[in-house]
Amino acid sequence: MPFKSHGQDKRDFGVQAGSTYYYGDFNEAKPLYQPSFAMGVIFRYNFNTQYSIRASALYGAIKGESPSGFFLPLSASTTFSNTLLEAEVMGEFNFVSFSPLSTRKKKLSPYVNIGLGVGQLSGSVLFHIPFGVGLKFSPGKRHTLAMEWRFHKTFNDELDSYAAPDDGKTPFLHNNDWFSYIGLIYTYRLYNSGNVCPVYK
Repeated sequence: MPFKSHGQDKRDFGVQAGSTYYYGDFNEAKPLYQPSFAMGVIFRYNFNTQYSIRASALYGAIKGESPSGFFLPLSASTTFSNTLLEAEVMGEFNFVSFSPLSTRKKKLSPYVNIGLGVGQLSGSVLFHIPFGVGLKFSPGKRHTLAMEWRFHKTFNDELDSYAAPDDGKTPFLHNNDWFSYIGLIYTYRLYNSGNVCPVYK
């Protein structure tokens, strides 16, 4: 009887839910600044137990307000709230070999990822570089639960509807606004298409 082994099951599909928040002119360093609920979907293809590539989409929002004493032009708003829809492709590396198909070993690993993304923020196209860290755990066969913190370096200084004057002295990493995501990711390891030996079902 033809069958396909676990070693050929390499695709994960799942959901993510957490919070998005913003870094920029109104918030230079505070994590979890005025967080908004965010949710999305994720697909991952695993080359082996350490390297994978993934694609995801996320819907959320960013919001904030100018701090006390912050100088704004008379025409600028002191608060903002913008809807965010974004998609990204990232490479992912597990520091420890990980597989939700393993029954005893390879059940826990920290990981890092980096990639490219594009999104829409209140009608404007938003290109960004996402990168993050996380910890994944397999609570049961084919199931993976991860806690992840991602940062998104954008090429836009108006996420907060305010563009700071360019004095030519601001470092590259801080001359545009950022947004971040922190939350949970759940994925399920899909069965390979075709006949699968009943012992693996």
